[in-house]
Amino acid sequence: MQEPTDCLVLKIEEYGSSDNKLDTSLYVIYDKAEHMYIIRGKRFNEGKHNFQPFSFMCKNSKELTNFISFVICKTSLWSYVLCNYDNLHYNSDDITYEYLEENESYNYELAGYDKVKFNKTQLRNNLRMLNSVFNYY
Repeated sequence: MQEPTDCLVLKIEEYGSSDNKLDTSLYVIYDKAEHMYIIRGKRFNEGKHNFQPFSFMCKNSKELTNFISFVICKTSLWSYVLCNYDNLHYNSDDITYEYLEENESYNYELAGYDKVKFNKTQLRNNLRMLNSVFNYY
């Protein structure tokens, strides 16, 4: 079996506009072999609510932009972190939210923009970048 290659992962975090607490966290990967965006996310537990991770796939950046801007409030502050994972599974079904969270490391971070206002064009450009900058498995 081949050694894993580097893969870009875009992490997006939503911070509540009223309390500045982390509300939702998403990881977005582009699977070049399947020509699909992979989304892994979770809302953070609050009070009696115990939110579960979610997992979706999407074919294009326009629809993915629509999805993300629906599940994350546009008036909240957003943080973007571009990471370089070198240990992802070959099968994207094996890349879970928990796996990404557990293997997250500051050492993988390429760039980060903390608590910025929502900008649809910037989000779309970030997602397109994942599609354009890649390694084959």
